[in-house]
Amino acid sequence: MQSLCLICRDTKGQWWSTVERAQQAQQKRREACCLLTSVITEDQGMLQHLKNIITGNTVSPWAKKQDRVILLFEDDEQVDKVMHFLSEVLERTETDKKSADPVAFVMDVLLPEATVHALGAVHSISLDKAKEMYMRGTEFDSSEITQLGEQLQSHISSKARQKLDSFLSNYKKALECEEFLRRL
Repeated sequence: MQSLCLICRDTKGQWWSTVERAQQAQQKRREACCLLTSVITEDQGMLQHLKNIITGNTVSPWAKKQDRVILLFEDDEQVDKVMHFLSEVLERTETDKKSADPVAFVMDVLLPEATVHALGAVHSISLDKAKEMYMRGTEFDSSEITQLGEQLQSHISSKARQKLDSFLSNYKKALECEEFLRRL
């Protein structure tokens, strides 16, 4: 199977291969996650906010939610650093209200709270906008999606490839059908 190597132009008019563009997007996300990690683990305002949540002086909207945990960090080292920091803050904060499940409290309340506040600080946006950004999760560049598709194509069996091609053909036909589009 041949490899698809697309050439594309970025917003500044520079030409890049999809591989280079994907690598740049990954590097940019890694750097942004390093900033998030730094804000969460080093900012004194963040520390005080987290302590207020632990002691009950501030109510976190995440305390009552049953949403899935969203991790925006690019590598395990960043996740470990943030989780260790949040666990330490919980452990060292004196309070009458101790959580029955400290791991769940860190994952379900402190991590999203810290991440949303850090997103707001790093991107200079409101907490509402930061929460929207958090809820969308990690955003991938189209070049990364193309690259992943190529990798999957190279490892897919011929039978699975035939089924996928058949599905895509039927999907394209459906999109061309006005009746199908009206039903959507």
